[in-house]
Amino acid sequence: MLLNALASTAGGGITYLRNILPRLSECDDVKHFFALVPPEKLNEYQSFAHDRVKIETVTVNGDLLGRLWWEQTSLRSYITSRNIDVLVSLGNFALFSSAVPQILFSRNDLYFSDSFRCDLRSRGLHSALIGHRLKSWLARFSIKQADINVTPTKAFADRISACDGLNAYEFEVLHFGFDSDVFTSNVEPLPAEKLAKINLSESCYRLLYVSHYNYFRNFETLIRALPIIKKRIKEETGKEFQLVLTTDIRRGAVHGGYDSTLAADLIDRVGAHEDIAMLGSVHYDKLHRLYRLCDVFICPSYSESFGHPLVEAMAMGLPVVAADMSVHREVCGEAAVYFNVFDERELAGQCVKALTDQRLNESLRIKGLERSRDFSWDQHVSGLMTLVERALSKRRRKRK
Repeated sequence: MLLNALASTAGGGITYLRNILPRLSECDDVKHFFALVPPEKLNEYQSFAHDRVKIETVTVNGDLLGRLWWEQTSLRSYITSRNIDVLVSLGNFALFSSAVPQILFSRNDLYFSDSFRCDLRSRGLHSALIGHRLKSWLARFSIKQADINVTPTKAFADRISACDGLNAYEFEVLHFGFDSDVFTSNVEPLPAEKLAKINLSESCYRLLYVSHYNYFRNFETLIRALPIIKKRIKEETGKEFQLVLTTDIRRGAVHGGYDSTLAADLIDRVGAHEDIAMLGSVHYDKLHRLYRLCDVFICPSYSESFGHPLVEAMAMGLPVVAADMSVHREVCGEAAVYFNVFDERELAGQCVKALTDQRLNESLRIKGLERSRDFSWDQHVSGLMTLVERALSKRRRKRK
């Protein structure tokens, strides 16, 4: 089996590989695995290499377009040279006319999101909109090329199926998992420079959002809600309030192609700069320390296919406040309270309740811990191996 993970350069893709690769060596001994990982992550993932798990990489010219070109022109010879029987494409885009059965993971909701297209248009980002339309077309065409299509939630599968031309395609749902032992294994504290930015006083409520800056994470609605939250917290409890972010929102800062200048201007307009602790990126191994320093987790994103931080927050005992989307409800269920996606007043109200209503707070904590146990990487790998067997059986039938 070849696991094409060249696109897994950040966020959920990295979380996926860190948890999947060590489990491949535990599968039955008749399977051998190759994993194609990003060049910059090769050394990190080599620790998961095994007699039956080979970790490799290739260097491509350019970013997305260079990778796509390599996949469509050179991946076939790579598959032949390693006697691959099944290809698992993790990066939303398939190998067209694959000579071996292909399992495609669709995991980027943006390619099917009307809200994201409207967002780009409202920002006047016409070049980005053109590029996005091309990637959306490739993602949709890829679904038609795959033998088996996989999504991490049923809600995301339903969204794809609602698109023109895709309602005839079936999707297997494999929830992503969570491993508490792995997630909390690092005993080192957060770096001192990051801790120094957090108001750790008992007289301060801390609201956490774990995400790099990008448009679809809906930071702007959250920023507009901050003065409302701060005012109500002060009036109702006399306490201070702080939003803790794992990014850096400032003029000219570009994160993965997303310019945070307008969000930085908004922070200044609402006078919220002193109420935000911008930690910048926090390494995955230390995230559990950050969750445990905060009181409530917020997820205002308007586009998701799953949401690893939601499960992480629930597992660390944080009440969750999330945008009211079917994906969020599938992941969190009754372990979260929800708000209309672009309504800053409702967002603020739900955050204040989750922070100050002790009965609600405790209920969300308990339900979140219970819900987090439903997500298992072992179950995910078992489900993936079942799909691999199905793909292999298809190949055997073709050979006959």
